[in-house]
Amino acid sequence: MEKQNQNGKMHGSNEQPRFISEPPGLRQPSPTAEQVARVHLLYSNLPFSIGISGLLACILMFVLTPASNSHRLLAWFGILSLVLMARGILFVFWRKHAYSSGEIDDLDDWLRWFRIGTIAGGVVWGIGGIVLAPLGDIGHKVYVSFALGGLCAGAASTLAIDRLSVVGFLLTVLLPQIVFLALQDDTLSYGMSAMETLFLLFLLASSRQTRLHLEENVRLRLRATENEFRLRHMLESSPIATCIEDAVDGRVIFANLSYASLIDTTPDRAIGAFTTDFYARPEEYAEVMDRLSKGEHVTNQLVELRSPGEPHWIKWTLTSYFPVEYQNKSALLVWFYDITDRKISEDRVQHLAYHDTLTGLPNRSLFRDRLQQAIATAERERSALALMFVDLDKFKPVNDGYGHGIGDLLLKAVAERIGRCLRKSDSPARIGGDEFVVLLPAIKTEKNALEIAEKVRYELSQPFEIEGLTLGISASIGLAVYPDHADEIQQLINRADTAMYYAKSEGRNCVRIYRPDMREQNC
Repeated sequence: MEKQNQNGKMHGSNEQPRFISEPPGLRQPSPTAEQVARVHLLYSNLPFSIGISGLLACILMFVLTPASNSHRLLAWFGILSLVLMARGILFVFWRKHAYSSGEIDDLDDWLRWFRIGTIAGGVVWGIGGIVLAPLGDIGHKVYVSFALGGLCAGAASTLAIDRLSVVGFLLTVLLPQIVFLALQDDTLSYGMSAMETLFLLFLLASSRQTRLHLEENVRLRLRATENEFRLRHMLESSPIATCIEDAVDGRVIFANLSYASLIDTTPDRAIGAFTTDFYARPEEYAEVMDRLSKGEHVTNQLVELRSPGEPHWIKWTLTSYFPVEYQNKSALLVWFYDITDRKISEDRVQHLAYHDTLTGLPNRSLFRDRLQQAIATAERERSALALMFVDLDKFKPVNDGYGHGIGDLLLKAVAERIGRCLRKSDSPARIGGDEFVVLLPAIKTEKNALEIAEKVRYELSQPFEIEGLTLGISASIGLAVYPDHADEIQQLINRADTAMYYAKSEGRNCVRIYRPDMREQNC
């Protein structure tokens, strides 16, 4: 059961009454909605009030029985029990019909019956302040006055949201006691009457301030609920994949249909999952959290998503992160703008810009960039690398005799054979019609480079089966080593080309490594 504190906040159940959590339409909270919230606060405190009243009555019975008329005491206790029982039944009906179902058409009736029960209880307590205190026993008078003052102090807080209820209860409880004490013929009773009058005025003033604070709190809570509803409605209908995750544990607490579609699941299954389960690189998420903790804004972050299981998929999104408060807890609103198609198109364009369209190998531009990086690494690590220049022999007769279609298929087959001869670290490229180059990084000796080159030469000298034709070609291969033969990129390319020229002029289908006495050729 929920209880209300001094600030009007609800403790206990996380559920909100339907008429609060689901406002009808996207509009500002109406006076009716505020009235519903006030009545809800009154009834939510009713069990607590009934329990305190009953417990205090039992204590008074125990304390006053030896000094008071037992029949009068029992009669008063019986009447109070009936009033408290009636208020308890009223609460049961409220829970069953008004709170649970969210019906608010008869809200005025519920408020009226609450006020009647409250004032009736106040009248019984006011009568008790007169009939229970034994005449001439100042100690018991003080005790009864103290008990009634404590009861009213609690009521000033729990009933403050409704002016009529709190004023009616305070006046019916304390005024009879004040008048009763004022009519006693002793100075102490006069003083107690004056003190209770001041206490009554104080409670009336403080309950007014409490009511103003509670009303403001209700308005803010309704506005927050309305804003949350509006946000949820907007996000649910948004074409942009959106989720809200708990800022503490990272679990998804809201997901729209677009987000569920993005990660290939349903909204129900998305709730409770971790967004990081779909990050191809979870460390990127950790970096984002670190930036957010420093107060930085993170928008349009390129994020690669991938499926954690089958079927396998990869998607690219521009992701933005916004700290928010959702369901009364710190949360993170995350937008995923799907750019998978655009990213694939951009990657394809970039691939075409730096790769040979026929063989798929890097082209001259990309190869020079890789060679430059490899030379920088070799210089830093004081290691060696080799450049292999491959020129096909007898390719032109095949291309002219059988057509460019067969020639293209042959070039693709050549690229595949070269690739099978290389290590993972090696990088082949096609830089011209029938010209290929291969970067051999981190070689230990010239002999290592020669062994790979010979393997390539041998594979290319074997017959090719193309479209039912058996084609025989070979390759002339030149090698140059950094830093033994050249210490910069263009010089290394020229000297590998020179070595290839000598291989071709010395009979073809052979490998030659650059020597200082070779006459350099232009690449």
